[in-house]
Amino acid sequence: MELFKMTQGLKYISNILRTFLSLVFLVPLQFSLAQETQSDSLNQTSEQDDKIWFSTIPNTKQKSLEPYYKALKSATYGPQRFSVIDQVAAYHMDQANTDSILYYGNLYQKELELWDKLESEKKIHYSRAYYILGVGNRYNGLLDNSIKWHISGITNGEEGNGSEGVYRNKIGLAKIYILKNQQDKAISVLEEGLSAYEDELPAITNDALICLGDANFNLNEYSEAKSYYEKAFEGAKKIGDLTQELEVNLKLGRLAEAEGDYNQAFNLFNETREKGLAAGITVFYFEGTIRVADLFYKEKNYEAATAALSIAYVNAIERGNLNYQKEVLDIQRRTFAATGDYQNAYAVMTQLDGVTSQIRAQQQQRINKELEVQYETLQKEKAITSLEEDQILKAAELERQKTIKNAFLIGFLIILIPILGLLYVYYQKIQTQSELTKKQKEINEQKVTTLKQEQELNLIKASIEGQDEERKRIAQELHDSIGGNLAGIKLQMASLNGDSKKYKGITDQLDKTYQLVRDISHTLIPRKFKQNAFTDLILEYAGSISSTGELEVGFHPHPEEAINKVDEKIQMELFKIIQELMTNTLKHAEAKKVDVHLSLIDDELSLLFEDDGQGFDVGKNTDGIGFKNVKNRIKELSGSFHIDSAGNRGTIVSLEIPIKTKNNEV
Repeated sequence: MELFKMTQGLKYISNILRTFLSLVFLVPLQFSLAQETQSDSLNQTSEQDDKIWFSTIPNTKQKSLEPYYKALKSATYGPQRFSVIDQVAAYHMDQANTDSILYYGNLYQKELELWDKLESEKKIHYSRAYYILGVGNRYNGLLDNSIKWHISGITNGEEGNGSEGVYRNKIGLAKIYILKNQQDKAISVLEEGLSAYEDELPAITNDALICLGDANFNLNEYSEAKSYYEKAFEGAKKIGDLTQELEVNLKLGRLAEAEGDYNQAFNLFNETREKGLAAGITVFYFEGTIRVADLFYKEKNYEAATAALSIAYVNAIERGNLNYQKEVLDIQRRTFAATGDYQNAYAVMTQLDGVTSQIRAQQQQRINKELEVQYETLQKEKAITSLEEDQILKAAELERQKTIKNAFLIGFLIILIPILGLLYVYYQKIQTQSELTKKQKEINEQKVTTLKQEQELNLIKASIEGQDEERKRIAQELHDSIGGNLAGIKLQMASLNGDSKKYKGITDQLDKTYQLVRDISHTLIPRKFKQNAFTDLILEYAGSISSTGELEVGFHPHPEEAINKVDEKIQMELFKIIQELMTNTLKHAEAKKVDVHLSLIDDELSLLFEDDGQGFDVGKNTDGIGFKNVKNRIKELSGSFHIDSAGNRGTIVSLEIPIKTKNNEV
């Protein structure tokens, strides 16, 4: 029986080869789409005498792939090389080259296993490799294997945050469910993918829409299927993806065929074949050829169906595509049976059985290989266990010998450990005492430095206060005593009658001397604070600094009139504070601009001094004499003081002083 089946199979192959040779690689066939028993529209189509060309496509190394092959030789091991493998595999998917798809999928996986990186970094690449393997197994009809690879791809993609890999594998999984007639599972997977990635990955979304159309088509929901196909076609046109356009054309052709519009179906199938062949996307040429052959069979044009199927079968064998072989043989079986050629029909059934067996064998080989790997792993584990047992026995003997030696060592250590412990405690105590002494010394030095600085500040403050008091006393003496005496002498001189030049000269000298004494006394008691508005004095000071060209100073008082009514003592102290801050800026900040904001709100006078200089670490550099003088002055005025600065960010000094105006107005 087996010999008979083999003979019948060889006979069918011989028939195929004869048909193939007679076509000489390019066969112009002229067929009518309809028999005389069909409708008028189909009869009109048969009168058009359309020509359909069928040809085999040699599975040769394409010139367009040569740059990729060169890139594989020179690409750096890692993402760069993986990208080239991914692109070459995608090309072979378009060509339906099953063996090449599986080769590059396995190559991708193997190189990932050898890549010296963390598993977390490999996840996103594993997702892509498993997608390629899933597609290759689907083309070979190994649907269960394909499901396994796509699920692994989804898992790795999710763990590696690779949304593209997850989405592609979900669509690949849905395609398998559709082939296994599990439409509800396919729709569930696709809708889940759409909700997560529709906006993020529009090109892949078109594939998902096509699959949704397929699932609804298989459920006989033709209007729903057409809606998905048309939406996918619009998306493909929008992004210029010819592959997706051709795939949708095939689906729409199947839909037209299911609805009985064979003329529309034929046009779509043939258009897809021609465009696919012209663009080098031969997978659509093969698919279209099979669909046209099936359409010829349904139209009872068996001669045309046989010719188309012969070419399709040669192409499927050339590429090792078991899935295509199975589909072609199934249609050819039905064609021979319909013509009464039962001998060839049986031969085709034998071939079909062989292809199906081959698919099962490959599936079983995969299972056997996995079992073999598991067995080898188990054997290795047993060998390792045996070695471990031997090592345990040897280790036990060594332990026994060591126990005797260790007994002596333990006795020695029992004595030695307390001694070492005491020495360690004593050492720690010495170290702690040394650290305490060192810290105490640092604290004492810091206290001495602080006391010196405080004493220095107190001396400076006392000196300033003494100078101010002495100046006031001298000014008062000059004004009250000497000035009063001079005024009295002047009055006495005025009461005398005399008009000599000498008398007049003495009077003039008295006036000048009296005026000089007044000027000196007013100078000692800062006259400018009595005669000028406070804000004008600061503006004048700011102008004098800006005039040097080294620093641009801006002064912004608000409200100016209320600020000018502040007590003179506060004005004088505030003026000195601004001078001190300006001096610090000129000395240390290397600033280009300073802004001084002075505002009086309710009972509080606020000063904001800001420069764009190099700044400093507030925690380290706020103990200088200048800042301490400022702090002491503010403290005398019961105010608060704050510095905000950092390296290369400038400095901001803000202070608040509670005050009342001269007229007791807040």
